[in-house]
Amino acid sequence: MRTATVYALGQPIDLAIAMQAAEWLTTLMSGATTPAEKTAWHQWRQAHPDHERAWKHIESASGGLRQLDGQASRKALLQSPNSRSVSRRNSLQLLAWVSTIGITGWFGARSEYAPDMARAALADMATGVGERRELTLPDGSRLHLNGGSAVNIRYTGTQRLLQLVQGEVFIATARETGLPYRPFLVDTAQGQAQALGTRYSVRQADGNTLVAVEEGAVRLTPRHGDGNRVIQAGQGGGMTAQQILPAHAVSPDIWAWRQGLLLADAMPLREFLNELSRYRHGLLGCDDAVAGLRISGVFPLADLEAVLLSLPNSLPVDVRLRTRYWVQVEARRQR
Repeated sequence: MRTATVYALGQPIDLAIAMQAAEWLTTLMSGATTPAEKTAWHQWRQAHPDHERAWKHIESASGGLRQLDGQASRKALLQSPNSRSVSRRNSLQLLAWVSTIGITGWFGARSEYAPDMARAALADMATGVGERRELTLPDGSRLHLNGGSAVNIRYTGTQRLLQLVQGEVFIATARETGLPYRPFLVDTAQGQAQALGTRYSVRQADGNTLVAVEEGAVRLTPRHGDGNRVIQAGQGGGMTAQQILPAHAVSPDIWAWRQGLLLADAMPLREFLNELSRYRHGLLGCDDAVAGLRISGVFPLADLEAVLLSLPNSLPVDVRLRTRYWVQVEARRQR
């Protein structure tokens, strides 16, 4: 998983402080801040110079909001360019975005992740953290978007093209009945995956594209490499921009997310938490000391808090809830 170093007023700042500042922002913008919470906010700002620097930065990034009194600040931040109001539900979703992925928006982030967020925000179709969507494309194909995914839909008279901006999709392609025949293509940062009468998933990972085929076949063509390779039903494969990765057998469990489940079979703990982070707002951290522990089971994506709190029952770890949006999994302390 890619990480970003965050900056406040041009200088690096501890991620924990950035998360705390974002947490305070969501509290103050909730419209229901208590006097005790406002007092605690002032105390937090005065507790350390970096706290004040973080808050000054987040004020500056939000357009100089110095009077965060709930209704006024929410109206200023959530107003669309054409001044239309948004629903309370959308407001709360945006507040959650601000305090999680928004760390790289409110604070300067120097990593390759921030451009991805900008492209995702402008995509034709996108899902938020923990959200899954299903829709019918113009030709009758069915498209499933996993959490935190974004696509552009580009149908023309000569091709059916999906641009996978980020995340993961599952596609059940419809038979093309018109003339001329239009190939069904998924374009990623590394190349193209062409459906050959197929049900399959495509995932944009760090530096590579991963494909798993349930039915039919998929042809992978790297963007800058020579040749291509066909991945058959029951196989998974992938590619970088220069080369195709070896094919391997996959279990149907790989598509369990469509049923709201995460299936782990001796999965390293860090990888497990990275998968969970696709369905939960906030930061899921994992200490290096426990990152390689293996976990197996079937986990419901609809109740991730219960999943996290159950980890100490099966692994020698402690789960620390540092804030509402920041959970750290670390080695169990001696008691």
